[in-house]
Amino acid sequence: MIITTIEKQKKNKTQYNVYIDGEYAFSCNLEDLIYLGIEEGKELDSEQYNYYVNYTATRQASDYAFKLLSRKMLTEKELSQKLEIKGFEENIIKSVIEKLKSYNYINDEVYTKLFIEQKINQLYSRRKIYYELVKKGISKELIQESLNNFYPEEKEVEIIKKIIEKKLKSQEETKKLKNYLYNNGFQIENISDALKEKDL
Repeated sequence: MIITTIEKQKKNKTQYNVYIDGEYAFSCNLEDLIYLGIEEGKELDSEQYNYYVNYTATRQASDYAFKLLSRKMLTEKELSQKLEIKGFEENIIKSVIEKLKSYNYINDEVYTKLFIEQKINQLYSRRKIYYELVKKGISKELIQESLNNFYPEEKEVEIIKKIIEKKLKSQEETKKLKNYLYNNGFQIENISDALKEKDL
């Protein structure tokens, strides 16, 4: 195998397309070209070729992951899905995810705690938080443990009372409010307790 052509991409001037034996092989940036010693006329064996492809793909996936994480926190599942949609292979995604976890850039435990705290402030029920975190790929065990630590059952009663104060304007609206609370995932027992404390 011989590197026959290296050309700058037309749409992205920071990226270069590398051709081997006249066919497109992979893309990389200038730093990769220099670091890997990639130049026209260089002969490669299959081991070198695989190393180049794996190195550049891992670097590109890492750059993309950092770009996403600089905007907002993501769960391990969310980031994996975004990398998959971008077209990175499974082994590259796993490698990048493990590296990010080792640096604590991805931490599902911290994410879960912060998510619960945010949703408590938005007056979410425990059940609604639970199912939203399941969809984000957080393990059910971690969700349940975090809810028990940061959003115990008795706190849900306090949340319901806040919603009652916010929404209830007359006695006639009590039934409608009960339905609203139930449909938003609050436990029926907690709804009853909160209403009793409000003499409703």
